[in-house]
Amino acid sequence: MRSFLVKIISSPSTLYHLLVDLLWTPIWMRLIGVNAGRHCRFVGMPIVKIAPGAHITLGDHVFVNSRSESNSAGLPHPSILAALSAQSSIVIGDGTGLSGASISARHTISIGKRVLIGAGACIWDNDFHPLDAKERRKHPTDNALGAPIDIEDEVFIGARALILKGVRIGRGAVIGAGAVVTRDVQAGNVVAGNPARVVGSINSEEQANDRGSPIARSLIRRS
Repeated sequence: MRSFLVKIISSPSTLYHLLVDLLWTPIWMRLIGVNAGRHCRFVGMPIVKIAPGAHITLGDHVFVNSRSESNSAGLPHPSILAALSAQSSIVIGDGTGLSGASISARHTISIGKRVLIGAGACIWDNDFHPLDAKERRKHPTDNALGAPIDIEDEVFIGARALILKGVRIGRGAVIGAGAVVTRDVQAGNVVAGNPARVVGSINSEEQANDRGSPIARSLIRRS
């Protein structure tokens, strides 16, 4: 304990990070309108945008990592939480963790409990810009297509995965690193690729492991 205190006192950067993580960031989140539950933990300062009338809610024990050196995979940017219109909301369930992820809602993004969201993953419920060039000339963002995203409990989203508008991801599903998810994923499925496709099932892996088969491990590696 003494050596830990000496390290903090002797290292201005460590002391600064502790002050930002434990004091300033939680206070700032509440000041700008984030409804944070008990024992939320912040590492570094996330980027947060909340339109008037929009809502961002974090459950208990949510972990938000925004400091690159604290993650073994490295973070491309701080975590981003953006509720961009008056009717939009982001709800993140108890025990969920994200590292350098980008979550952007013009409608609703609902993320369940104990979800793991890897470095650089993006969850976007809208296209940001209209697809029709004539519409973009009128206004660069008005009339962009969008639809709610629903991610159920205990989903694992790999690094740099992209979850697009209108998608529902079932409980316990695994989204492989770099996958582009454009359609619903059933509970327990393992998906990978662009566009993402089913490459296995967590349930079938558990059954295979009971028989001593390496199928489960190979599926996870392929994802």
